Amino acid sequence: MKILIIGGTGFISSYLCRELVKRKHEVTLFNRGKSLPVLPVPDNVKRITGDRNNPLDLKKTIQGKGFYDVVYDMTAYQVEQTRTAVDIFYGKTARFIHCSTVSVYMISYKVRCPITEDQDQRDLMPYFPRNPFGMDYGIQKRKCETILWQNHDPDTFPVSMLRPTYVSGPGDPTLRDFFWIERIQDGEPLLIPGSGDFSFQQVFVADVAKAFADLLENPRTVGEVYNIAGDEIFTLNEYLSELASLMDLKPECVHVHQDVFDHLPFSMHPEGDVFPFNTRRPAIFSLDKIKKDLNYQSTPFHQWMPKLIRWYKVNFSKHSLGYEERSSEIKFAEHWKWYQREMIKDFVHE
Repeated sequence: MKILIIGGTGFISSYLCRELVKRKHEVTLFNRGKSLPVLPVPDNVKRITGDRNNPLDLKKTIQGKGFYDVVYDMTAYQVEQTRTAVDIFYGKTARFIHCSTVSVYMISYKVRCPITEDQDQRDLMPYFPRNPFGMDYGIQKRKCETILWQNHDPDTFPVSMLRPTYVSGPGDPTLRDFFWIERIQDGEPLLIPGSGDFSFQQVFVADVAKAFADLLENPRTVGEVYNIAGDEIFTLNEYLSELASLMDLKPECVHVHQDVFDHLPFSMHPEGDVFPFNTRRPAIFSLDKIKKDLNYQSTPFHQWMPKLIRWYKVNFSKHSLGYEERSSEIKFAEHWKWYQREMIKDFVHE
């Protein structure tokens, strides 16, 4: 098939590019050409350079190129980006596949686990800047989806989507797993927000890439959207225990009441997500639909996580996000333990 990827050098899209080339598709990438790809781009992949926010640049992808069998939009984060893509590719592709996110659910006030694909339009929660799935991100992605479904037509603009949960693997720019890996490795106490008992799922990046490619091989996926996550469900406590076990370490975990934690200066970071996978409520996503239509099977945590740990140790020389405040984390953990001991002394009499 003749395939265009809007993006193609980012995390998921780099793996998707490799997967499509492996399946003998003719792949073209459209991006600004300013970022190093997460994975080396195969030699037989064509490139078109431009800024998707400039409609004239995006139109380069169809000028003299004819009809695409598939367009993957991996970088639409604003509704105007999606609206422009619809204007340009309507009637110019046999499939339009959008990379969405489970954040479209997690900005809702109430969801019911396991979260099914039809829970995407529930009432929004009051604006919450600490939403662990990204409040603004989820709002914008929901708007992108709305534009696509309004324009979906099986004959002239056939839309499909995947909604990944937290995606992990070598090359992950968010460094969520590395946040905990580095802190486990240093041997000092781990500061855990809240009880650490809320359940969540991750998904291995190669599984996401494969599922995006598999959409092409099943016509019943036209007009459909699918959750994609790992089968395994962990609480934050369980995740850290499994992660530490793979590293042959046993860190001390210090739990801090969520309302206290939220007032700590290092509990947020201007550059991204710190203390990740603290979902603040259960975040379990149904996989029934993707298993039925795509025969989806996820890679077990104990198969992919050791690869990720090795990748960080071998390839990554920087610190994780917020590590410059690690001494403050450790100091607070010691103070919090002292506070709890003193409180027990005051109120518990043997």
